[in-house]
Amino acid sequence: MIEYFDLRGRHMFVRVWTEYVPSPDPFTLVFIIDNTILLGTCWNNKLEGAAVAVHGVFQELLMASSHMLRPDDPEVQKYSQSERNIAEWDKFQLGDEPVVFRTTLNSEAAGLYYFCATEDTARIYYHNHLLEFTNCPEFKGKHKGVVELPLKEFVEDVLKISREYLEKYAPLIEEVRFKHEGKKENYNFLWELYQEVEELYKKKFGLDS
Repeated sequence: MIEYFDLRGRHMFVRVWTEYVPSPDPFTLVFIIDNTILLGTCWNNKLEGAAVAVHGVFQELLMASSHMLRPDDPEVQKYSQSERNIAEWDKFQLGDEPVVFRTTLNSEAAGLYYFCATEDTARIYYHNHLLEFTNCPEFKGKHKGVVELPLKEFVEDVLKISREYLEKYAPLIEEVRFKHEGKKENYNFLWELYQEVEELYKKKFGLDS
């Protein structure tokens, strides 16, 4: 059994450790965009993951992408306004992005995130609680902030790492879970969400993008 596996996009990096730790969230994961650790931490110069339901992280990334690609959808507009109001309570200072999607990336204790989008730009406002305690100098003081990248490249990365996870590594995770829990996760919803985002991406950026 491999110790961990990595997923890479142009901007995104995800590392998932395959060791099973008996708990509601038995695996750990690090999520990085452009050298900013959004989920997980660094300790003694090594990356350390946050305890998560792995499929839940990809579900949240795909759901955020779906919202970001539908700024004119009345339901997205209503949802975004509600989330913007909550952001004030969470003491996040968002910009004027029309799309706002709040998530913990399936890690209530580890962090809080607002995935926001304009027509062409994705912005992730984040507070990574675990990173507050890092002893790695290059990451000290970087537990809160904003990451910005082109919306097109954000969605491309989400699609790339999600598909690679679903096709190559989800069976591995489920093999480990089944060994310990005697049950497996249903990935049909995640595949449907992936296909929805892929169609929205093609509609916005063109079939040849």
